[in-house]
Amino acid sequence: MSHGEPGLKTFVREVLQNSNDARLDNDQPARVTFKLESLRDDEAIEYLTSLDIETWSEHANLSTDTESGEHIAEAIKRIKDEEEIRILTIEDENTQGLLGEENADESNFTALVRDVLFSSKSGDTAGGSYGLGKAVLWLYSGLSLVMFNSTLSEPNPRDESPRLIGRTRLPTHKSEAGETVYQGHGWYGNLNSDEEGARPESVWGDEAKSVADNLRLSRPGAPGTSIQVVDFRVPTAEERLADDELADQITEMAIEWFWPAIYRGDLEVAVEINGETKRASIDEYPQYKAFTSCLEDHDDSVSELNEPGDVVEATIPLDVPKKSDGSGGADGQLDLLIRRADSSEYQHRNEVAFVRGAGMVVEYYNRDRVVVGNQDFHAILLGGEARPWGTDGSSEDADTLVEEFLTAAEPPQHDEWVRTETLANTYSRGFRTAVEGIKSSVTEALRRLVAPNVDRGATGPQRLGNRFKIGNESRGDRSDRESPSSQRVTGDTNISFDDVYTHWSFSGEVEPLSDWNEIRRVTVSLIRMAEERATSDRLPVQNISSGTAGVSISLPEENGVQVGRLEPAPGTSKISFEGVSTEDRRQVETRLKVSVDVAERRDE
Repeated sequence: MSHGEPGLKTFVREVLQNSNDARLDNDQPARVTFKLESLRDDEAIEYLTSLDIETWSEHANLSTDTESGEHIAEAIKRIKDEEEIRILTIEDENTQGLLGEENADESNFTALVRDVLFSSKSGDTAGGSYGLGKAVLWLYSGLSLVMFNSTLSEPNPRDESPRLIGRTRLPTHKSEAGETVYQGHGWYGNLNSDEEGARPESVWGDEAKSVADNLRLSRPGAPGTSIQVVDFRVPTAEERLADDELADQITEMAIEWFWPAIYRGDLEVAVEINGETKRASIDEYPQYKAFTSCLEDHDDSVSELNEPGDVVEATIPLDVPKKSDGSGGADGQLDLLIRRADSSEYQHRNEVAFVRGAGMVVEYYNRDRVVVGNQDFHAILLGGEARPWGTDGSSEDADTLVEEFLTAAEPPQHDEWVRTETLANTYSRGFRTAVEGIKSSVTEALRRLVAPNVDRGATGPQRLGNRFKIGNESRGDRSDRESPSSQRVTGDTNISFDDVYTHWSFSGEVEPLSDWNEIRRVTVSLIRMAEERATSDRLPVQNISSGTAGVSISLPEENGVQVGRLEPAPGTSKISFEGVSTEDRRQVETRLKVSVDVAERRDE
């Protein structure tokens, strides 16, 4: 469970993710330092003068009467009343820097400074596929003003580091006379005029160094970027946090969400305040050693969790579907490492840290209810390029494909693996089943390994894995009687309860016994059970799909309950399908009924 101000978590995660992803391809870590300064009196005046705050204020004051400009008006008043301004500078080293032309379609510079919700990050393990990390920068500035100073790792576009530029994002506003409309995007830099008109550009070299000195934005010679958030605030906080409290929370959140990268030596994080530096060290936050112990014992796992500290391993299959262009596709897997908790280890207890190659914890998946009355644990789910971490092995081709898939399954917040628009646009049929099955598979493994001797009964939220004869529904004492359709078709069906989404997932495949027959129609319904006998109660089918070409799909009602209907093209001899029920909070055992209409094959 996270501690501290929730809104600060978003900022720390996104900022560190950007720096971690931009690390140079060498054996050195990305080094990130958060520098908090509160400037008063003459220091504040000198700083604001260097920012050319008067020019900025002319436009800011015109936008404060808009609804979205209220927080800017509040910030201006607070700075005047308190005669103080707080700045937060995030300085990273051993990273790529702001590479790219001023107007490049895709580059580090374009993605961080100019574009919104876009990323040009290299590598399949990059954590931020949407570039959202930079969007929060302006949100956390009371003045919606952010400055950048960067030492480039290569001469792209120029060999004149540093590169300095600033941007403000004010609401759209009109001039005082109302004749001119300003879109709200303002720039701090040089103005370049050519045949295409005037445009703002970066300041370079000695001029950039001089400006950076005045803005308290000087940086070391190592490649990287310094980002300065002017009038730093946490927009969701009820009260303005003190500097020392902010420093403590940033440090702990860095460990909480980036302990994999920090543990592996890929990332170093520090917070500097009042001339003192505090480093984010796992040693100072022992509650995360339960997770790092899983990595340490990855190669030395045992078969059962007999003692606190024991680690067991389970394989979670992940069938990555092919991409829409026909490429890719793999029988992948994720490694689940489960460590039995000591009674004194209570933070993040019974949670699974989801991690892939970016080295950030995507999510802490709480499975507390899985172990009520049983063994407490901490666990890591390692996917993609992270799967072999803690072993002597290295990632395989399938791991690379899993990494790509999991990256596409993260929404802009990068805080879970779910069905996303990127998945839908990139992968063919089966992506939803793959991503939605991860959590239920993890839960299954935990039930089996954390409490292996507990009999949980035949009903409730568990993967049934039962297979039934097609078209056969229990009817009183005639449960062993085959229906007419089951005498003419064959196939398998599978149904399981997903306690993450609280619905039943099902799939199946049917085909006629005779080569002379074809399938005319398939109807799928969900039957409630009681003491292994069918009842008259039915559960609606929420949706159904088929991987068979030419199949018409509908969701008609039978006896007032929605069912799944598949009607294939003439000549179809085999149909596969998958679907889910509506939400089922009762979690009563449910079976699948598949009724199949077959007939002699029509002449083509």
